[in-house]
Amino acid sequence: MKNTGDGRRKERVEKEVQQIVSTYMINHLQSELGGLVTVTRVMMPADFRSAKVFVTFFSTENEVIDLVKVLQPWTKDIQNEINTKLKMRYCPKISFYKDESTENILKIEKIISGISAQKKPIEEN
Repeated sequence: MKNTGDGRRKERVEKEVQQIVSTYMINHLQSELGGLVTVTRVMMPADFRSAKVFVTFFSTENEVIDLVKVLQPWTKDIQNEINTKLKMRYCPKISFYKDESTENILKIEKIISGISAQKKPIEEN
């Protein structure tokens, strides 16, 4: 049977990578992106050689950007930051993914609020 490693360590490393990427974006990319970028989660295999970084983007100007394409040129710099902050045998190769779960939650909330508004009883005068 193959040992999958300590699950707590995996969770801890994922959280640390999430924190490092978030801090890097705040310190180096915030003015360039012009909106609120959130690193929602990081998923890594047991060998820690790669990391899927899930991100969302919110803008007050209803601006739509492909955040994954915007972040792609910064991948090496962010990996270097991870490498300097975490003392691990291998620096994980990161890749960015759009986290659509937040969008889906907002759509569902909008639908539910629309349904509840329709079901409100009409007040009698």
